[in-house]
Formats: sequence, structure tokens, C-alpha cells
Amino acid sequence: GAIILAGGQSSRMGTDKASLEISGKSIVERLLVKLSPIVDEIVVIRAPGQDMPHFPEELKDMIREGWDSVKGQGPLQGIVDALPLLKPKINKVFLLTCDLPCITTEWLQTIKDVMTDEFDIVCTEENGIINPFLAIYRRPVLEKASKLMSEGKRRPIFLWEGWRMARLSAPEETPWVCRGVNTPEEFKIAKKYFNTTKDD
Repeated sequence: GAIILAGGQSSRMGTDKASLEISGKSIVERLLVKLSPIVDEIVVIRAPGQDMPHFPEELKDMIREGWDSVKGQGPLQGIVDALPLLKPKINKVFLLTCDLPCITTEWLQTIKDVMTDEFDIVCTEENGIINPFLAIYRRPVLEKASKLMSEGKRRPIFLWEGWRMARLSAPEETPWVCRGVNTPEEFKIAKKYFNTTKDD
């Protein structure tokens, strides 16, 4: 399964990142399309009152929508509200932010393949910085989010404590597949990437 966290404040971007479009498709729609071949279910979590960007009609049966039950509590709140929307049989869960326009199905599959019985978490990293939101987790790891919230621990890295984690470096030849867009300048770079490739 997969959880897409789409309800961030987008303070650096200045507008709702989930609705940003490249070549007529929102970056959430692009992410849904890349995920769909390798997962059974996708939960998109939004902020209260946030509009849902368009997504392909053929994917509607595998997508569930949810909202943060408490506003402004950060990504762990999104995890808490998303997990009940995934079927209990799903034990491995991608955790992704909505701002990954250059992600590929191939890279997501690589992350999934690294999740062997040896590990509970596989996180990507670039330049030594680990991204907890371009990762795959065993469900019990994410189930800790509720307890952490009750203890006032809202940083995602607290999820990692006590679990076996693999760190997967961004591919040297295509590092941009791991990069999110947080500012208007980064979004312009992403759009330039799509203007110079055949990936639509």
C-alpha cells in the first residue's frame, strides 16, 4: 500500500503543492500513476477543507481519500489518520509526500525490492540526508505514530527508533527522482526537466 501526505502547509511554495501542474497533470496525479503498478491501495491524506486534485478515473477503485482529523499537527497526524483506511492485510506501506514530480515507478520498485525480511524500513537519502517521506515501512512501524503524538513527539525520525533501517542512496545518474519541490524555483527546475525529456 501507499500513503501520500498532501496536506502540508506549503509555506515555502506559497501555494498548495498538491495542485501544482506540469504539462496539464498535477504532481499528485503523476505520483498516483507511478505508484499504481506496484501497490494495491493508495491513501491520499489532505488538510481539512483542502481540495483533492484530479486523478485518473481508472485508478479510483484503488484510491481512498482522508483528512487530518486535527489541523496543523504535522505528518504523524496524517499517518495516524491514513492507516485505518488501508486494509489490515497490507503490511508494507510506502510513505510519500505529494511533491515528488520526477519520481519513477522503477525507483519506487527499487525501494520496494530492498525491503527484505532483514529490514523494517527503507529510506532514501541524498548527500547524507535521509528522507523519511520517500520510504517504505512495515505497518507496525507506522502504528507507533499515535503513541508518539500522545507523547508530544512529532518528528518523523522518532518512528525509526528500535527498528532495522536500510538507507538507499539516490541513483547517481538520475538523482532528481528523489527530489521534492518546496519552492517556486525548485518547481521551475522540475518543469524544465519535463520539457527536456519524453516522460509525460
